[in-house]
Amino acid sequence: MASIRSTLSYHYRMKTNAKSDLKKQLSYGNHGKLSEMIPPRAMKKNHHIQAESLSERPVYYMNFQSASDRPCVLYLHGGAFLTGLTKRHWKLLDSILWGTGCPAVVPDYPLIPEHTHKKITSYCMEVYSSLIPQCPHGIILMGDSAGGNLALVLAQQAVKLGLPLPKQILLLSPFLDATGSNPVKNVLAPRDPVLEPDGGREAALLYAGTTPLDNPVISPIFGSMKELPKITVWTGSNDMLYADALLLKEALHQAKTPYHIYTYPHMVHDWMLDCFPESRTAVRQIIMTITESLR
Repeated sequence: MASIRSTLSYHYRMKTNAKSDLKKQLSYGNHGKLSEMIPPRAMKKNHHIQAESLSERPVYYMNFQSASDRPCVLYLHGGAFLTGLTKRHWKLLDSILWGTGCPAVVPDYPLIPEHTHKKITSYCMEVYSSLIPQCPHGIILMGDSAGGNLALVLAQQAVKLGLPLPKQILLLSPFLDATGSNPVKNVLAPRDPVLEPDGGREAALLYAGTTPLDNPVISPIFGSMKELPKITVWTGSNDMLYADALLLKEALHQAKTPYHIYTYPHMVHDWMLDCFPESRTAVRQIIMTITESLR
C-alpha cells in the first residue's frame, strides 16, 4: 500500500507537473496571470457577487447586502504575492458562504514583481478600512499562505493605528517568516511537494524591496502579538511553513493572545484548499470557527 507521503506527492505532482517553481514563473513572465480570475459561473448563480473597483483593482463583494446582520469575511488569497485568485480559493469561499451565511469580500490585490509590499499592504489596508463602516457586526480576517501574512500584518497595523480590530483571524498555512533563517524549514522542505525554497526566497525579496526581511511588515512573526483577537491556524506537519506556525504558537503564548492551532499529520502546504478528506474536515472547522463568532 502506498504511504501517505507518496500519495500526497503523487497527487500534487500530477496536479502541478512539478514542484511549484516560483523562480521559473518569475523568469518566464507567468506572474499575475491568475490575478484576473473571476468567480466561477456556478458561484454567480448561487450567490450575489458584485465586482467594484478600488484604486483601479477589482474587489469582489459576495452576498454583501443580504447578510448585513453578520460579520464580514475579508479573504486575502495566497500565491507567494505573485499569482492571484484560483479555482481552489473560490471553492473554499463558496463553502464559507453556504456554511456561515456571512458576506465575504475578496480583493484582487497588486502583485510582485510590479509592486512591493508597500503598495500591496497599503491596498489591503485600504480595503480593510473601507469595510469598517460597512460592517457594523465586525470583520473576520482570513488568508492562506501569503494571504495569511497579509492578514496578520493588517491586524498588527490596526492595533498600531488604533483602528477597530477584526473579530478574529483565521490563517491557513500562513507564511510569516521571510528571513529564511529558521532551520526547521530546511528539514520540512523535502517533505513538502508544493513549496520550493529558492523560489520562495526570491519572491520574498521582490516583495520586500528595500525593506529588511525581518521587518514585521514583511515577516509579521517578528511583530507584536499583543492586543490581537483570537487567531486560529490550520497547518500540516509536512508543510514547509509548519515552521512558521510553530513560531507563531510560541509568540501567541508569550503574548497571552488567545489562539488555536489545528495541526494535521502528513499534510502539506495549503492542503485545506484541496480535495482530501482532511481538507473537508478543515473546511467544516473553518465554518464552525466563523459561526461561533455569531453567538
